Amino acid sequence: MKKIQEHYKPPGREVDVEVRCKLEKFFYGGTKQVTRSRRIYRDFQEFHDDKQYRLDVPKGAAESWECKMKGGDMNLEMQTDTLRFVVKSKPHKVLERRGGDLHLLREVRLRPDAHLQPFLQTAVSTVEGRTVLLWGQNPLYSQAASSSTVLHVSVEGEGIGDRGHLHLSARVGTKTGSQETRIVTVKTTYTKIKFCVGVSVPASLEDLQESIREVLQWPEDHPVNLRRCSSDQPFAEQSILETEDSEVILECRAQCVAEVPMSLRRARDLLGAMAAFAGTDAFEEGLSGCLPAVGTARHEALLRKLWEPACRSALLCGYEPCLEGLWKAAQRALWLLREEPDGETLRQRFADFGFEPKMPPTPRPPRRRKLPRPEVENFLLRNALGPASWSDSLPDPGSETEPEEEAPDYEERKAQQLRETEEHERAFLHFLRHGAGHAPDRRRAKRLGPFGAAAHPLMLRRAAKRAELASECSLQLRPLFCGEPMQLFTKPTCFLQFYSNAGQSAHARPGQLEPTPMFAVAVCCPTGAKKAGKEEWMRLRHQLLPALKHMLLICLGRARNLLPRQLSASPALACYVATSGVSVNSGRVESAGDDVADESSEGEDNAEVIQLAKRRVEECRGETCDFDDLDILDELESAASAIRKERREQRRRLRAARESWMREAKREANLRALDGPSLPTPVGQGEVASTLWKQLATDAVKSGDYYLAQWYYSKEAHCYGLLAPEMESDERENEKKDDENHVLERAVVLSNRSLCLCRVQQAEAALRDARCAAALRPDWARAWSRIGAAAFAQSALSEACEAWRKAVQLDSSEENLRGLEETCRRKATSSVRECKEQGNLALRGKDWGLAICCYTEALAGIPPQKYMEQSDTAIQDDYSLLRSILFANRSAAFASAGRWQAAVRDANCAVAEGQAYPKAFCRLGVALLGCSENEGAYVAFAKSLKAEERNLAASKGRQSCLQLAPRWSSSAAAYRRRRFLRDAGRPRCRTRVFLLSELRFGQGSNEAWVHGIHATKFLDDVLILTGNVADSFRALERGLTALRSKFRRIFFVPGNNEMWITPVEMERFPDSVCKFWAILEMCDRLGVDVAPAAICEGVYVVPLFSWYNAEFDVADPFPDPQLQHDKYAKWPMDPNHQVWRYMMALNRDYLQKPYHDTVITCSHFVPRSELPVVQEFSMAKASGCAELDDQVRQARSSCHVYGHSSKQCGKEIEGVIYLNAPHKGGGLEEPIPCVFNGEKVCCEMVSVH
Repeated sequence: MKKIQEHYKPPGREVDVEVRCKLEKFFYGGTKQVTRSRRIYRDFQEFHDDKQYRLDVPKGAAESWECKMKGGDMNLEMQTDTLRFVVKSKPHKVLERRGGDLHLLREVRLRPDAHLQPFLQTAVSTVEGRTVLLWGQNPLYSQAASSSTVLHVSVEGEGIGDRGHLHLSARVGTKTGSQETRIVTVKTTYTKIKFCVGVSVPASLEDLQESIREVLQWPEDHPVNLRRCSSDQPFAEQSILETEDSEVILECRAQCVAEVPMSLRRARDLLGAMAAFAGTDAFEEGLSGCLPAVGTARHEALLRKLWEPACRSALLCGYEPCLEGLWKAAQRALWLLREEPDGETLRQRFADFGFEPKMPPTPRPPRRRKLPRPEVENFLLRNALGPASWSDSLPDPGSETEPEEEAPDYEERKAQQLRETEEHERAFLHFLRHGAGHAPDRRRAKRLGPFGAAAHPLMLRRAAKRAELASECSLQLRPLFCGEPMQLFTKPTCFLQFYSNAGQSAHARPGQLEPTPMFAVAVCCPTGAKKAGKEEWMRLRHQLLPALKHMLLICLGRARNLLPRQLSASPALACYVATSGVSVNSGRVESAGDDVADESSEGEDNAEVIQLAKRRVEECRGETCDFDDLDILDELESAASAIRKERREQRRRLRAARESWMREAKREANLRALDGPSLPTPVGQGEVASTLWKQLATDAVKSGDYYLAQWYYSKEAHCYGLLAPEMESDERENEKKDDENHVLERAVVLSNRSLCLCRVQQAEAALRDARCAAALRPDWARAWSRIGAAAFAQSALSEACEAWRKAVQLDSSEENLRGLEETCRRKATSSVRECKEQGNLALRGKDWGLAICCYTEALAGIPPQKYMEQSDTAIQDDYSLLRSILFANRSAAFASAGRWQAAVRDANCAVAEGQAYPKAFCRLGVALLGCSENEGAYVAFAKSLKAEERNLAASKGRQSCLQLAPRWSSSAAAYRRRRFLRDAGRPRCRTRVFLLSELRFGQGSNEAWVHGIHATKFLDDVLILTGNVADSFRALERGLTALRSKFRRIFFVPGNNEMWITPVEMERFPDSVCKFWAILEMCDRLGVDVAPAAICEGVYVVPLFSWYNAEFDVADPFPDPQLQHDKYAKWPMDPNHQVWRYMMALNRDYLQKPYHDTVITCSHFVPRSELPVVQEFSMAKASGCAELDDQVRQARSSCHVYGHSSKQCGKEIEGVIYLNAPHKGGGLEEPIPCVFNGEKVCCEMVSVH
């Protein structure tokens, strides 16, 4: 009564509530919990209570995403208020959102010499848990670009949603030697070493950390913990370096830094910078002024002033930006490069300026010593007191750095350091006094100097012009592969998505550089976006990115083609050496050794042979076979052996014919050389020669050599008495007087030669051959299509259009349809309305070919369908509805003609127009039903009924799909059957089976518990999920994905919660049956089993679909109309009497398998009334199905596991063990039940860690 009174109240207010959440929620999708105080009335008294609202933010949601929920403040005179949550994103520290695009706030700084490298590589972190790695040809290299050029990169699919873009700008970093660099001294805490780095002004903490990583050659994500040297306090995040921060302290206990590393590449960079500086005019003039002062005190001042601009290059290696630091760095670089091919040349060049290679001092890390234990522990350990092995549990007392004075060789090391210091001072003093003494007088030397033409005035002017050239380059990357990203079974689970700019235009706008091939791979870890998984993601990223940089992008064929080709181990033209018994045909070398290979089947395409064998077995049996059956495998192998034997015999015959033809050709050539009379062709030799010419022509076509192919086809035509294409048509007619046995061969060779002639731009000759082929075989669609192609190339559009019409009427293949549409689009045909009406008349008259032809012409009369890039979504325009109608009608014509695949293709095009045209969905359902895709057909019919409730054809089609679905005749069902015996040979003793029910992935700490399962402990085991994994489709996918990486195999049966349709899912799923099929399709995509299969020797898992009925409640076996247990589930049938029967019908095919030994069945609902269930609130009516137990015993089950009930159970009834262990959500330490331990059925609790 209260509900009725509430219903007649006026509606309540609509209250706007703004909610802010992280940008990652919009990127990945997720749940946002909002707690809000609301007003309630109880017994006419006002109270205030906190209520939690759960917002499921979909992936790719708009910025101001709205979600309406009931349950606001209560009112006395009105209904309860409705809350409209407006979800917006919080400001991000790295990105800025603009619609569906993400823009990087800061420019990506490339290395200072990035414009001098042929390949570009950098990593960019975007949202939490995602990193984009760019790799490809450097657009700044070998182009008219300067070091200040900005790269604008756009990556489609890395924004919000599938169509969002990620925009970033990259620029070459500031050189360390520039005047805007600030010098900071870094001291380490563990090894007590010092080194210098340079940062740009103004400098932030992030810039300083990046510079330290570059000098120490650490990865980009390596943590750098810094403290202020003045106050010994850590830096705050996003802080700016102050003036007094000229010295900082680096915490490096985790990784010992004994010295600043110097690689060979860095040594070359340093010496290259010094060489470039030494080739300038200013250096030559300064060096000439230093020569007269060699050996005096004035020489030191002149030398320091001379090398002062180049001293900042020492910062590349961590040395001080002074002459002494440059001297040390150059000596170390020359020492490292002494054994390189150009090491002696470098030594001689730099010896002229006083730089000699010298081995750097060997770094020695400080010694560590253990701290003493407490006296009580020492006494107990010394006297062996206490319990047994108790000392193993004592904590480690730790260690400390040993003072240098306490080292055993302290005096010796100190004396050695004094000697090295004195020697260094003497050498450096000699360098300061005589550094320019060995250099030649530049006033007498050549203008260019020993370092090349870098300092020539023309080169300097050219460098100045390069700085004024193009300053921008745009790169547009799109997904390289369609479909789902590649999943890596790591901990935590991550995904890879590849991108490329292969579709970008190679022409750039004025003032921009031309784009170069670029690739990107996005490493995504949704778990890393959360606080609990952030640390694991950073650890995984640190290990995964180096491997991707060196390996994964090279595995891509397109990326691998960019790399320089390796030198071959043998001469490139070795295969063309003239030897006896070797002939070259169509780019392929054949020798006498090939005869031996032809005798065996090693060169056979085994996959092709198996497919032909399967087809032969099915033709012999007259039915579709299950090739996983052991009885059919022997028959399949026999058929494959017979096919291989036939192919070997065919190769032998062909080889014999080739040898015979070659002998006759040589003899004929010899006779022609002697001007002798030509001998007649031997009997049967014409057939052999034509076969050989045809094979040679086919090989030439495959290799793309159409000139050679048309010549071979001409030779084949000559064998049939046909003349070359250059002859006149009247002469050709006089020669065609053969019997009718060769009509087919003649038409084929003329058609093939017409194709080759058309490809080599000989349209007139191609048209003559095509007309002759059509005259020989008027009912052959291929001949008419050749006429259409040749006439189109010759701009004879009327003849081409008529030829394509005949080709489409005879064979409505995709190629013919494309040719007709392209020809009609260029030729002004009749109006679209007339073509449509003619097609409708032909469709009513059952002339399917003419109807298809008319609808194709009508489609050619309107603008073509345009899709969003890399998507199946069509862009709507003024012709969308008309285009949808035409595609739907042509789909009906295809379906009537039995061309089901073509009907599906056209129906999908009609649906993609987005006009909600009911007949388009209906046509799609009919086409899918003809392809035996009953599940997809049901979804199409359901969407048609949703758009038009009184669509009788859609209603009948949906009912037909419901009746045919239990036969499991779709391609998805065939895929599941093929997995039945995949693991039948695995050892039984190494396989365990675990049970997980009532997981509810998105609630509480259950998601963290799933991610906390050990990464490798259960990789040989099997998990059974008995439903209620999650409420929404998105949460279910995330849960199954996380569990799939933990176990070898997962079996899943949907529960009642999975059949709920949330408000967000109403547009996607018309009813619960559609969601049921979508869940099964998702499980196939993720590799989760929903059908029976063998998991090891003698052990089978049989999932059984189920639903509850009221008769399960023995006390009151009638439905209660006042109770709605699953009101969010929408069924196209009676939920009380028909749903459970339909689920039972889906299991009938599974019960016919040859199960034996140990069989584990699983279902969501309870199969027997004797098992414990919740009795309160009439829950027994929605707990189980007693008829399900009949199927359990029909499958010869040894153990049956189920869910739904919150009461734990382990009971044996009439020889079957019934187990239920619901997940309690008790925390991260909750164990998982094991129901099979490798030997027998059990019920053991196993830790997940």
